Parts: sequence; C-alpha cells; structure tokens
Amino acid sequence: MKVSVVIPTYNRAHLVVDAVASVLAQSHADLELILVDDGSTDDTAVRIAAIRDPRLRYVRAGHEGVSAARNLGVRRAAGDLVAFLDSDDLWLRDKLACEVAVLARHPEVDVVFSDLEKRHGDRVYGSFMRQTAVFSRRLHGVSYPDGLVLQPREMRLCLLEEVPVKPSALVVRRAAFDRVGGFDETWTSSEDWEFLLRLARDHRFAYLDRPLAVLFISPDSLHIMDQSRGEEAMIRLLTREQERLTDDREALAAVRRGLVSRVKHCGWHHIDHGRRARACAVYLRGFALTGDGGLLVRALAAWIPRALRSPARKRNREDTVLARS
Repeated sequence: MKVSVVIPTYNRAHLVVDAVASVLAQSHADLELILVDDGSTDDTAVRIAAIRDPRLRYVRAGHEGVSAARNLGVRRAAGDLVAFLDSDDLWLRDKLACEVAVLARHPEVDVVFSDLEKRHGDRVYGSFMRQTAVFSRRLHGVSYPDGLVLQPREMRLCLLEEVPVKPSALVVRRAAFDRVGGFDETWTSSEDWEFLLRLARDHRFAYLDRPLAVLFISPDSLHIMDQSRGEEAMIRLLTREQERLTDDREALAAVRRGLVSRVKHCGWHHIDHGRRARACAVYLRGFALTGDGGLLVRALAAWIPRALRSPARKRNREDTVLARS
C-alpha cells in the first residue's frame, strides 16, 4: 500500500531535514513525502532543495496554520494511506512497515497509531502511552505488539478525557480522512484532538504497542511558547463536546472528567506564573461546567490574598490545591 506522508513546517529549517531523512529511510519504500512549508522565512526551502529524492515534494504555502498545511498536503497526496509527521519529530525505520501491516491484517480498521518515545530536554520517557492517565489503563500491563483493535465507542470515550494519539504516530486511510472532512482549519490549537474526536465517531482504531516515533518537546512548541492558549483551546473543545451530549451518561461522565483535568492544568499554569486572578476565573468556570466541588475549593484558594495566608495555610495549599494528581 502506498503511503502519503505529510510534514507541515514553519521556520524549523534546523530540524525539518532530520524529520525528512527519517521518512526517506523507512523500510516501507512505497511512499511519497509532501513537505508543506507554511510560509517559513528561514532557509527551509534551500535545505529541502538539497535533498535529492524523487519521493520528496516541496509545497510552498501562505502562513495559514498547521491544519491548513496538513489539509493541503493531503489534497496533493496520491496514496491510499495518509501519515503525518511533525517537523520536530522523528520516525524509527520500521514505523510505516509495522503500521501498514496492521491495516493489512485488519481491513475493518481505518486508523492506526503507535506508542512513542518522548523527549523533553534531558528527560526521556520510553513509552508515551504508559505516561497517559486514561489509555494506560487499557493496557493493563499487557503488551500488544501486533496491534489492539479499538471499537469507535471505546476510542471516543477515551478521547473525551484525554488525547493519547499524537499526529507523528498516526496513519489514516485516505477514504476515512475525506469522510470526516480533514482538519478543521478554524482550530489553531488542539486541531489534532478535534480531528480525532470526529474520526472516532464511526471509525475503528488500532493501537500498535511499540514506540515507533520520537516525540520532542521543542522550545518553540505550543506547549512551551503559548501554553495558556493551548490549555484554553482544550477546555473549549471539551466544552463543545459536553454541550453536544444529551442522555449519554457514560460519555457525559467521561467528558466531565476530561474537563476537570484540563481545568486543573490550566489553573496550575496560571498560578505557576503568578496569575492568581486568572486561575480563580478558570476554576470557577470549570465548576460551572462540571459541578466539581474540588474546582470551587481551588478557586477560593487562588482568590485568597497572599497576605492572609499563614505558612501553614501555604503548605496546605501546596499539598492540596497545587498537587498535580
């Protein structure tokens, strides 16, 4: 099966060449690589032009964001399968071969994703999936090196709480990508989560329990550069999903757990940066959305002026309000 690989990039000339090399070195040779330059102002074009491989195509675009860049790449694609790689990540040599094999064994599956190795500075996590709060429970200490098929309902319930699937570990049948309409270009953050939630409504996923990609937390990633916007986008996305649910109690419980988790993370981020009023507002909004009493307690603790806190109260706050659990 031919795989069309799409790499969106913006001002990452110092990294994207390595990402491209990891694709062109794949053991699954039936591929094309479409690199979509989202309006870079560095020397990305020059560096890519120096790579002589007929499978590589360079597409220049305006600076319209990662969703638009990915969609443009897919529109130029000729393969029956579409894979994505972020320009600061890498693939292991057998990544595509393993995922294509899963799809060949399971024609009923439309989406396959794998584990990743995560690197954040000097910290290395050998299994990204086993760091997740929700999906890791599904593994139950068991390995699935040949693939674990997940029904749409099971995958969607997980995605209402967290997003364990990273674009760099994702392969989608082109027909499924087209059916859901690709990435929503109005989302400039959490666009991958929004896309996966739509996919999981009607499509089966398969998980390959092997770290086949390397995920880097780069200094210029959204997680570092604009965490507030990222956290607020995730809350907005889950709020939308909650509003669309009616009498599905199991799904409502899942999305509320997801909202509580994201609200806590957003509040912690604001507190860590001295923005207690914003943290208080985030917690209050989260309480209004979920009715979770713990968020109301956190809002009150964030609101109390620092001068009124005794050392003992501060210690209690650090143990209860700021505990990242």
